[in-house]
Amino acid sequence: MSAALILHHYQASPYSEKVRCYLGFKQLAWQSLLMPPVLPKPDLMALTGGYRRAPVLQIGADIYCDSALIIAELEQRYSQPALATGPQAAQADLLGRLFDVDIFWRAARYLMASRAEHIPQALLDDRIAMHPQLPLQKAQLLADQAQLAIQLRALINQLDQALSGAHFLGGINPCAGDFAVYHSLWFLLGAQALEALAPNTKAILPWMARIAAFGHGEMSSISAGDAFAAAKQAKPVALAEMQDSLFKAGQKVAVQPEGYPQESVAGELVYLDEKKIVIARQSAACGLLHLHFPRMDYEIRAI
Repeated sequence: MSAALILHHYQASPYSEKVRCYLGFKQLAWQSLLMPPVLPKPDLMALTGGYRRAPVLQIGADIYCDSALIIAELEQRYSQPALATGPQAAQADLLGRLFDVDIFWRAARYLMASRAEHIPQALLDDRIAMHPQLPLQKAQLLADQAQLAIQLRALINQLDQALSGAHFLGGINPCAGDFAVYHSLWFLLGAQALEALAPNTKAILPWMARIAAFGHGEMSSISAGDAFAAAKQAKPVALAEMQDSLFKAGQKVAVQPEGYPQESVAGELVYLDEKKIVIARQSAACGLLHLHFPRMDYEIRAI
């Protein structure tokens, strides 16, 4: 019997919505463990040893960090219905990466500026500490708001043209890029900002409705104690033998998202290739865990 899919997330998280919609597309059963949107996140830290972002997917004693890696892992495990592939899907996936690493934060900064007087200071302080390289002080957000609106309006209108006559960015079926682009617009739509930014679009809202129609799959709740017990009772999945590289299996390393040293996670390297980094760490609450990170946008260094 395969281990349950446990998603550590919070409801308002756009990157979590990206994965929830993908789970709906696959019609998968999964268990929900909600985390706070801001620190402290003791349950998540017990699993990750320092990685704080949502979502994180737990499958037994294997912990998958980063929404792009989560979707890639699930696509390997659950082949049907399959994401679209081919040149059109590859181009859409590149667009999705742009949304994941850049456009989302333009949208987030625009919404934060729009609600600058109502943002809880604790939330703003948390995001400033999490993203020290971004201009998130209230005065700077307000100064940037008009320029961000112009940028987002142009981008949304271009996306609307790209979707004209298309069912999905990937073609007849969605690709990973559809879900990556969708989550930023879902964030804007939920804040009633999407139509205000670009009121004359024709294709975006029907496309979003098609993705939303997938639902979120079959969700049930799980407690942190039961999630920890599931990890402790499991063993990490076996991995292929690691090929020669600048790092060696068994070496002590630290992994972090690029530009975020405060989210560094230390462990023993067990696997590394051009797509994925896997480290082992011992958790008092959960036993031996394998933490999986994407190679893209993540740094690995020797300790």
